[in-house]
Amino acid sequence: MFKFYIFIALILVINSVLTKFLRKKYNIIDPKRIRYMSNTHKWVEIILIILFVISLVFLWFFEDLVLVYVLIAIGSVAYIFRAFVEYKYEQEEKEYIITLVDFGSLWVPFAILLVDFI
Repeated sequence: MFKFYIFIALILVINSVLTKFLRKKYNIIDPKRIRYMSNTHKWVEIILIILFVISLVFLWFFEDLVLVYVLIAIGSVAYIFRAFVEYKYEQEEKEYIITLVDFGSLWVPFAILLVDFI
């Protein structure tokens, strides 16, 4: 279990260093809150979060491997959708780069751990 906590801490440190480096290199301003580009973007993200939480609750009770893959798929779609919308509407701010780095450095290892844990 100690290795698990070390791995999580290592992932968080790597993500923090990557994010800080990319923000400095590409001069990306850190938004203080979540920004929605349109009303559709807001509602799609809210629906994806609700689906994620419902799937997480079902996983808690049923512990089925299919639900793990559903969680991974919903989380991946949410990250990729946010990056796409940021790229489409505010390409010059380059925030989509940070979203994609977060996806690669946080979500992918989390998904691997989730599959290995169940």
